[in-house]
Amino acid sequence: MVFWGEYPLKPDDIESLPAHLVNGETYGPQFDPVFAKHGIRSMIYTSTQGEEPQFPEYSLLPADRRLHPRRGSDSAGRVEQVAQKIATDPARKTAQVIGAICAGWADSGLDTETFWLGYAAGMAAAWNPAGETAESASAFYKLFYGPHAEDMDRLYRLMSWQAQFWSDSWETGPTQARKPIWGNSNGIFNPKRPAQWHFLPLPEAPDSELRYTAKWSADNARRLQLAAEFLSENDELMEILRKNIEKADFNRYNLEVFLTVAGLCRQNLEMLADLGHMDTLLAAAASAAAQGQARAALAAADQALALAPRIRARREDALREVITTWNKSWYPRVVSANGRTFLHELDDVKDHVGDRTVDLSYMIQRELLLPLGEWVNQVRMARNEYAQAHNLPADNRAFDWKD
Repeated sequence: MVFWGEYPLKPDDIESLPAHLVNGETYGPQFDPVFAKHGIRSMIYTSTQGEEPQFPEYSLLPADRRLHPRRGSDSAGRVEQVAQKIATDPARKTAQVIGAICAGWADSGLDTETFWLGYAAGMAAAWNPAGETAESASAFYKLFYGPHAEDMDRLYRLMSWQAQFWSDSWETGPTQARKPIWGNSNGIFNPKRPAQWHFLPLPEAPDSELRYTAKWSADNARRLQLAAEFLSENDELMEILRKNIEKADFNRYNLEVFLTVAGLCRQNLEMLADLGHMDTLLAAAASAAAQGQARAALAAADQALALAPRIRARREDALREVITTWNKSWYPRVVSANGRTFLHELDDVKDHVGDRTVDLSYMIQRELLLPLGEWVNQVRMARNEYAQAHNLPADNRAFDWKD
Protein backbone atom coordinates (compact mmCIF):
# COMPACT_ATOMS: atom_id res chain seq x y z
CA MET A 1 0.00 0.00 0.00
CA VAL A 2 1.42 3.38 -1.07
CA PHE A 3 0.26 6.42 0.91
CA TRP A 4 1.17 10.09 1.23
CA GLY A 5 2.99 10.65 4.53
CA GLU A 6 2.32 14.35 4.93
CA TYR A 7 0.10 16.85 6.78
CA PRO A 8 -2.19 16.28 8.65
CA LEU A 9 -0.01 13.29 9.63
CA LYS A 10 2.52 14.20 12.33
CA PRO A 11 5.85 12.53 13.12
CA ASP A 12 4.43 11.16 16.37
CA ASP A 13 1.73 9.33 14.37
CA ILE A 14 4.22 7.24 12.39
CA GLU A 15 4.67 4.62 15.12
CA SER A 16 1.00 3.67 14.79
CA LEU A 17 1.37 2.81 11.08
CA PRO A 18 2.11 -0.70 9.76
CA ALA A 19 5.73 -1.01 8.70
CA HIS A 20 4.82 -2.65 5.38
CA LEU A 21 3.38 0.63 4.02
CA VAL A 22 5.32 2.60 1.40
CA ASN A 23 5.43 6.39 1.74
CA GLY A 24 4.87 7.87 -1.73
CA GLU A 25 6.87 11.00 -1.02
CA THR A 26 9.76 12.23 1.06
CA TYR A 27 8.71 14.95 3.45
CA GLY A 28 11.73 16.51 5.08
CA PRO A 29 14.06 15.94 8.06
CA GLN A 30 11.27 15.81 10.67
CA PHE A 31 9.57 12.91 8.90
CA ASP A 32 11.99 10.96 6.68
CA PRO A 33 14.31 9.53 9.39
CA VAL A 34 11.29 8.60 11.53
CA PHE A 35 9.73 6.67 8.66
CA ALA A 36 13.07 4.89 8.08
CA LYS A 37 13.49 4.02 11.75
CA HIS A 38 10.00 2.53 11.78
CA GLY A 39 10.84 0.41 8.73
CA ILE A 40 8.59 2.29 6.29
CA ARG A 41 10.19 2.68 2.89
CA SER A 42 9.79 5.90 0.88
CA MET A 43 9.76 7.14 -2.70
CA ILE A 44 10.95 10.47 -4.08
CA TYR A 45 7.97 12.37 -5.44
CA THR A 46 8.21 14.56 -8.58
CA SER A 47 5.83 15.78 -11.29
CA THR A 48 6.02 16.41 -15.01
CA GLN A 49 3.49 19.19 -14.68
CA GLY A 50 1.77 21.25 -12.02
CA GLU A 51 -1.02 23.68 -12.79
CA GLU A 52 0.37 25.29 -15.94
CA PRO A 53 -2.26 25.50 -18.71
CA GLN A 54 -1.94 23.92 -22.14
CA PHE A 55 1.56 22.37 -21.96
CA PRO A 56 4.17 21.49 -19.31
CA GLU A 57 6.92 24.02 -18.73
CA TYR A 58 9.68 21.91 -20.24
CA SER A 59 11.51 25.08 -21.23
CA LEU A 60 11.01 28.27 -19.23
CA LEU A 61 10.08 31.42 -21.10
CA PRO A 62 12.93 33.95 -20.80
CA ALA A 63 12.20 36.90 -18.52
CA ASP A 64 12.69 39.43 -21.32
CA ARG A 65 9.91 37.74 -23.31
CA ARG A 66 7.34 37.90 -20.55
CA LEU A 67 4.65 40.50 -19.98
CA HIS A 68 4.56 39.82 -16.23
CA PRO A 69 7.24 38.64 -13.79
CA ARG A 70 7.31 34.89 -13.41
CA ARG A 71 5.66 33.46 -10.32
CA GLY A 72 7.72 31.00 -8.34
CA SER A 73 11.44 30.53 -7.98
CA ASP A 74 12.04 27.66 -10.39
CA SER A 75 14.90 28.33 -12.77
CA ALA A 76 14.84 24.99 -14.59
CA GLY A 77 12.35 23.31 -16.88
CA ARG A 78 10.28 20.31 -15.84
CA VAL A 79 12.73 17.62 -16.97
CA GLU A 80 15.57 19.28 -15.09
CA GLN A 81 13.35 19.76 -12.01
CA VAL A 82 12.42 16.07 -11.96
CA ALA A 83 16.02 14.94 -12.39
CA GLN A 84 17.38 17.40 -9.81
CA LYS A 85 14.80 16.36 -7.22
CA ILE A 86 15.64 12.68 -7.68
CA ALA A 87 19.41 13.24 -7.68
CA THR A 88 19.67 15.70 -4.78
CA ASP A 89 16.83 14.87 -2.39
CA PRO A 90 18.42 14.73 1.14
CA ALA A 91 16.15 11.78 1.88
CA ARG A 92 18.49 9.62 -0.19
CA LYS A 93 20.67 9.60 2.95
CA THR A 94 18.02 9.74 5.69
CA ALA A 95 15.17 7.57 4.40
CA GLN A 96 14.81 4.06 2.98
CA VAL A 97 14.31 5.28 -0.57
CA ILE A 98 13.23 2.49 -2.96
CA GLY A 99 12.15 4.43 -6.04
CA ALA A 100 10.59 7.56 -7.47
CA ILE A 101 7.19 8.76 -8.68
CA CYS A 102 6.50 11.26 -11.46
CA ALA A 103 2.94 12.61 -11.45
CA GLY A 104 0.77 14.45 -13.95
CA TRP A 105 -2.85 15.62 -13.72
CA ALA A 106 -5.17 15.65 -16.72
CA ASP A 107 -7.86 17.31 -14.59
CA SER A 108 -5.73 20.46 -14.57
CA GLY A 109 -6.64 20.71 -18.24
CA LEU A 110 -3.69 19.30 -20.18
CA ASP A 111 -3.87 16.35 -22.50
CA THR A 112 -1.96 13.39 -21.11
CA GLU A 113 -0.01 13.18 -24.38
CA THR A 114 1.95 16.22 -23.21
CA PHE A 115 3.43 14.40 -20.19
CA TRP A 116 5.70 11.78 -21.77
CA LEU A 117 8.92 13.77 -21.98
CA GLY A 118 8.92 14.43 -18.24
CA TYR A 119 7.87 10.87 -17.43
CA ALA A 120 10.69 9.35 -19.46
CA ALA A 121 13.58 11.82 -19.63
CA GLY A 122 13.12 13.17 -16.10
CA MET A 123 12.67 9.77 -14.51
CA ALA A 124 15.85 8.52 -16.19
CA ALA A 125 17.56 10.06 -13.16
CA ALA A 126 16.03 7.31 -11.01
CA TRP A 127 18.39 4.91 -12.80
CA ASN A 128 21.29 7.29 -13.34
CA PRO A 129 21.16 10.42 -11.15
CA ALA A 130 24.44 11.63 -12.67
CA GLY A 131 23.05 11.55 -16.21
CA GLU A 132 22.62 14.62 -18.43
CA THR A 133 18.99 15.64 -18.95
CA ALA A 134 19.73 16.91 -22.46
CA GLU A 135 21.03 13.46 -23.37
CA SER A 136 17.96 11.82 -21.83
CA ALA A 137 15.63 14.16 -23.76
CA SER A 138 17.46 13.48 -27.03
CA ALA A 139 17.17 9.73 -26.45
CA PHE A 140 13.46 10.13 -25.70
CA TYR A 141 12.81 11.95 -28.98
CA LYS A 142 14.47 9.18 -31.01
CA LEU A 143 12.76 6.36 -29.13
CA PHE A 144 9.31 7.95 -28.93
CA TYR A 145 9.05 9.45 -32.42
CA GLY A 146 11.51 7.34 -34.37
CA PRO A 147 14.68 8.16 -36.32
CA HIS A 148 12.98 10.29 -38.99
CA ALA A 149 11.54 12.95 -36.65
CA GLU A 150 13.30 16.31 -36.90
CA ASP A 151 13.77 19.43 -34.76
CA MET A 152 12.08 17.87 -31.73
CA ASP A 153 14.03 19.86 -29.17
CA ARG A 154 13.01 23.06 -30.93
CA LEU A 155 9.43 21.79 -31.16
CA TYR A 156 9.19 21.21 -27.40
CA ARG A 157 10.82 24.55 -26.65
CA LEU A 158 8.36 26.40 -28.85
CA MET A 159 5.40 24.48 -27.43
CA SER A 160 6.50 25.40 -23.90
CA TRP A 161 6.97 29.06 -24.75
CA GLN A 162 3.70 29.36 -26.67
CA ALA A 163 1.76 27.85 -23.77
CA GLN A 164 3.42 30.11 -21.20
CA PHE A 165 2.66 33.22 -23.23
CA TRP A 166 -0.94 32.03 -23.63
CA SER A 167 -1.21 32.56 -19.86
CA ASP A 168 1.15 35.51 -19.57
CA SER A 169 -0.60 37.50 -22.32
CA TRP A 170 -3.64 38.02 -20.07
CA GLU A 171 -3.94 39.55 -16.62
CA THR A 172 -4.62 37.35 -13.58
CA GLY A 173 -6.89 38.19 -10.68
CA PRO A 174 -9.81 37.02 -8.53
CA THR A 175 -12.74 35.53 -10.42
CA GLN A 176 -16.40 35.21 -9.52
CA ALA A 177 -16.94 32.68 -12.29
CA ARG A 178 -16.69 29.77 -9.85
CA LYS A 179 -17.20 29.15 -6.14
CA PRO A 180 -14.45 30.41 -3.79
CA ILE A 181 -11.81 28.10 -2.36
CA TRP A 182 -12.55 26.56 1.04
CA GLY A 183 -8.97 25.57 1.88
CA ASN A 184 -6.19 23.13 1.10
CA SER A 185 -4.03 20.54 2.85
CA ASN A 186 -2.29 23.28 4.84
CA GLY A 187 -5.49 24.52 6.46
CA ILE A 188 -8.94 26.08 6.11
CA PHE A 189 -9.34 29.55 4.60
CA ASN A 190 -11.51 31.83 6.71
CA PRO A 191 -13.05 33.52 4.86
CA LYS A 192 -12.99 31.48 1.68
CA ARG A 193 -10.63 32.84 -0.97
CA PRO A 194 -11.71 33.67 -4.51
CA ALA A 195 -10.15 31.55 -7.23
CA GLN A 196 -7.73 33.23 -9.62
CA TRP A 197 -8.25 33.37 -13.37
CA HIS A 198 -7.41 35.37 -16.47
CA PHE A 199 -8.96 38.61 -17.64
CA LEU A 200 -8.10 41.09 -20.37
CA PRO A 201 -8.63 44.87 -20.57
CA LEU A 202 -10.82 45.91 -23.49
CA PRO A 203 -10.85 49.23 -25.37
CA GLU A 204 -13.40 51.86 -24.38
CA ALA A 205 -16.49 52.15 -26.57
CA PRO A 206 -16.95 55.38 -28.60
CA ASP A 207 -19.77 57.81 -27.83
CA SER A 208 -22.73 58.67 -30.06
CA GLU A 209 -20.58 61.08 -32.10
CA LEU A 210 -17.89 58.38 -32.51
CA ARG A 211 -15.49 60.29 -30.29
CA TYR A 212 -13.00 57.73 -29.06
CA THR A 213 -10.09 57.70 -26.64
CA ALA A 214 -7.54 55.81 -28.73
CA LYS A 215 -5.22 54.60 -26.00
CA TRP A 216 -5.69 50.83 -25.90
CA SER A 217 -2.86 50.05 -28.31
CA ALA A 218 -0.54 52.43 -26.49
CA ASP A 219 -1.45 50.99 -23.10
CA ASN A 220 -0.94 47.47 -24.44
CA ALA A 221 2.03 48.12 -26.70
CA ARG A 222 4.23 45.51 -25.02
CA ARG A 223 1.43 42.93 -25.09
CA LEU A 224 0.91 43.52 -28.83
CA GLN A 225 4.63 43.47 -29.57
CA LEU A 226 5.12 40.15 -27.83
CA ALA A 227 1.98 38.71 -29.44
CA ALA A 228 3.37 39.57 -32.88
CA GLU A 229 6.69 37.89 -32.04
CA PHE A 230 4.99 34.76 -30.75
CA LEU A 231 2.68 34.65 -33.78
CA SER A 232 5.75 34.49 -36.01
CA GLU A 233 7.14 31.66 -33.86
CA ASN A 234 3.78 29.93 -34.04
CA ASP A 235 4.22 29.81 -37.82
CA GLU A 236 7.52 28.01 -37.28
CA LEU A 237 5.98 25.66 -34.72
CA MET A 238 3.08 24.75 -37.00
CA GLU A 239 5.50 23.94 -39.81
CA ILE A 240 7.62 21.68 -37.57
CA LEU A 241 4.51 19.90 -36.26
CA ARG A 242 2.99 19.27 -39.68
CA LYS A 243 6.33 18.08 -41.03
CA ASN A 244 6.76 15.59 -38.21
CA ILE A 245 3.18 14.35 -38.35
CA GLU A 246 4.17 13.15 -41.82
CA LYS A 247 7.71 11.99 -41.02
CA ALA A 248 7.58 10.53 -37.49
CA ASP A 249 7.77 6.75 -37.33
CA PHE A 250 5.79 6.47 -34.09
CA ASN A 251 3.24 8.36 -31.98
CA ARG A 252 1.94 10.71 -34.65
CA TYR A 253 -1.25 11.13 -32.66
CA ASN A 254 0.86 12.76 -29.95
CA LEU A 255 1.85 15.44 -32.45
CA GLU A 256 -1.75 15.86 -33.59
CA VAL A 257 -2.62 16.76 -29.99
CA PHE A 258 0.29 19.22 -29.91
CA LEU A 259 -1.06 20.78 -33.10
CA THR A 260 -4.41 21.55 -31.42
CA VAL A 261 -2.61 23.17 -28.47
CA ALA A 262 -0.54 25.27 -30.86
CA GLY A 263 -3.82 26.20 -32.58
CA LEU A 264 -5.34 27.43 -29.32
CA CYS A 265 -2.23 29.52 -28.67
CA ARG A 266 -2.40 30.92 -32.19
CA GLN A 267 -6.06 31.87 -31.84
CA ASN A 268 -5.19 33.88 -28.72
CA LEU A 269 -2.37 35.69 -30.51
CA GLU A 270 -4.60 36.53 -33.46
CA MET A 271 -7.31 37.82 -31.13
CA LEU A 272 -4.86 40.18 -29.43
CA ALA A 273 -3.78 41.47 -32.83
CA ASP A 274 -7.43 41.95 -33.83
CA LEU A 275 -8.13 43.95 -30.66
CA GLY A 276 -5.24 46.23 -31.59
CA HIS A 277 -6.67 46.54 -35.11
CA MET A 278 -10.10 47.40 -33.68
CA ASP A 279 -8.53 50.17 -31.63
CA THR A 280 -6.84 51.57 -34.75
CA LEU A 281 -10.06 51.42 -36.78
CA LEU A 282 -12.14 53.13 -34.08
CA ALA A 283 -9.50 55.86 -33.88
CA ALA A 284 -9.81 56.27 -37.67
CA ALA A 285 -13.59 56.45 -37.31
CA ALA A 286 -13.26 59.17 -34.68
CA SER A 287 -10.85 61.13 -36.88
CA ALA A 288 -13.17 60.93 -39.89
CA ALA A 289 -16.18 61.95 -37.78
CA ALA A 290 -14.28 64.95 -36.43
CA GLN A 291 -13.65 66.05 -40.03
CA GLY A 292 -17.32 65.65 -41.01
CA GLN A 293 -16.69 62.55 -43.13
CA ALA A 294 -19.68 60.56 -41.93
CA ARG A 295 -19.54 57.73 -44.47
CA ALA A 296 -15.82 57.18 -43.92
CA ALA A 297 -16.37 57.22 -40.17
CA LEU A 298 -19.08 54.56 -40.41
CA ALA A 299 -16.97 52.46 -42.76
CA ALA A 300 -14.11 52.39 -40.27
CA ALA A 301 -16.45 51.55 -37.38
CA ASP A 302 -18.02 48.76 -39.42
CA GLN A 303 -14.61 47.30 -40.18
CA ALA A 304 -13.91 47.23 -36.45
CA LEU A 305 -17.21 45.50 -35.75
CA ALA A 306 -16.56 42.94 -38.49
CA LEU A 307 -13.51 41.68 -36.62
CA ALA A 308 -15.60 40.40 -33.70
CA PRO A 309 -17.31 37.54 -35.61
CA ARG A 310 -13.91 36.61 -37.04
CA ILE A 311 -12.44 36.31 -33.53
CA ARG A 312 -15.39 34.15 -32.48
CA ALA A 313 -15.12 31.92 -35.56
CA ARG A 314 -11.41 31.32 -34.97
CA ARG A 315 -12.10 30.52 -31.33
CA GLU A 316 -14.75 27.96 -32.28
CA ASP A 317 -12.51 26.44 -34.96
CA ALA A 318 -9.70 26.01 -32.42
CA LEU A 319 -12.03 24.37 -29.90
CA ARG A 320 -13.52 22.12 -32.57
CA GLU A 321 -10.05 20.84 -33.46
CA VAL A 322 -9.37 20.10 -29.79
CA ILE A 323 -12.63 18.19 -29.39
CA THR A 324 -12.18 16.19 -32.59
CA THR A 325 -8.57 15.24 -31.83
CA TRP A 326 -8.65 14.70 -28.07
CA ASN A 327 -11.79 12.58 -28.21
CA LYS A 328 -9.94 10.05 -30.32
CA SER A 329 -8.37 8.93 -27.02
CA TRP A 330 -10.57 10.53 -24.32
CA TYR A 331 -14.14 9.52 -23.56
CA PRO A 332 -16.22 12.70 -23.94
CA ARG A 333 -17.72 14.04 -20.73
CA VAL A 334 -21.19 15.39 -21.46
CA VAL A 335 -24.06 16.85 -19.46
CA SER A 336 -26.37 13.93 -20.18
CA ALA A 337 -26.25 10.61 -22.01
CA ASN A 338 -28.00 7.25 -21.95
CA GLY A 339 -30.74 8.56 -19.70
CA ARG A 340 -28.33 9.78 -17.05
CA THR A 341 -27.31 13.32 -16.05
CA PHE A 342 -23.80 14.24 -14.95
CA LEU A 343 -23.68 16.02 -11.60
CA HIS A 344 -21.10 18.77 -12.01
CA GLU A 345 -20.10 20.02 -8.57
CA LEU A 346 -16.95 22.13 -8.53
CA ASP A 347 -14.22 21.17 -6.08
CA ASP A 348 -13.73 23.96 -3.54
CA VAL A 349 -10.30 22.77 -2.38
CA LYS A 350 -8.54 22.61 -5.76
CA ASP A 351 -9.25 24.81 -8.74
CA HIS A 352 -8.25 22.47 -11.53
CA VAL A 353 -9.17 24.26 -14.75
CA GLY A 354 -10.06 21.02 -16.51
CA ASP A 355 -12.94 20.62 -14.07
CA ARG A 356 -14.31 24.12 -14.61
CA THR A 357 -16.67 22.83 -17.31
CA VAL A 358 -18.25 19.46 -18.01
CA ASP A 359 -16.86 19.36 -21.55
CA LEU A 360 -13.68 20.65 -23.19
CA SER A 361 -14.98 24.21 -23.38
CA TYR A 362 -12.76 25.04 -20.38
CA MET A 363 -10.12 25.56 -23.08
CA ILE A 364 -11.88 28.78 -24.14
CA GLN A 365 -13.66 29.63 -20.89
CA ARG A 366 -11.64 32.76 -20.25
CA GLU A 367 -12.76 34.14 -23.62
CA LEU A 368 -16.38 33.24 -22.95
CA LEU A 369 -16.10 35.18 -19.69
CA LEU A 370 -14.58 38.19 -21.46
CA PRO A 371 -17.31 40.85 -21.90
CA LEU A 372 -16.45 41.32 -25.56
CA GLY A 373 -20.06 40.79 -26.62
CA GLU A 374 -21.25 43.66 -24.43
CA TRP A 375 -18.44 45.85 -25.75
CA VAL A 376 -19.32 45.06 -29.39
CA ASN A 377 -22.96 45.93 -28.74
CA GLN A 378 -21.94 49.24 -27.16
CA VAL A 379 -19.84 50.07 -30.21
CA ARG A 380 -22.70 49.12 -32.54
CA MET A 381 -25.14 51.26 -30.54
CA ALA A 382 -22.83 54.26 -30.81
CA ARG A 383 -22.37 53.56 -34.51
CA ASN A 384 -26.14 53.47 -35.08
CA GLU A 385 -26.78 56.66 -33.12
CA TYR A 386 -24.16 58.39 -35.26
CA ALA A 387 -25.67 56.90 -38.43
CA GLN A 388 -29.17 58.07 -37.48
CA ALA A 389 -27.90 61.59 -36.85
CA HIS A 390 -26.41 61.63 -40.37
CA ASN A 391 -29.29 59.87 -42.16
CA LEU A 392 -27.24 56.79 -42.90
CA PRO A 393 -28.33 53.11 -42.62
CA ALA A 394 -28.37 51.39 -39.25
CA ASP A 395 -26.67 48.07 -38.51
CA ASN A 396 -29.11 45.96 -36.52
CA ARG A 397 -27.26 42.65 -36.66
CA ALA A 398 -27.09 40.78 -33.39
CA PHE A 399 -23.81 39.46 -32.04
CA ASP A 400 -23.72 36.68 -29.47
CA TRP A 401 -20.13 36.31 -28.24
CA LYS A 402 -20.96 33.12 -26.33
CA ASP A 403 -22.71 31.38 -29.23
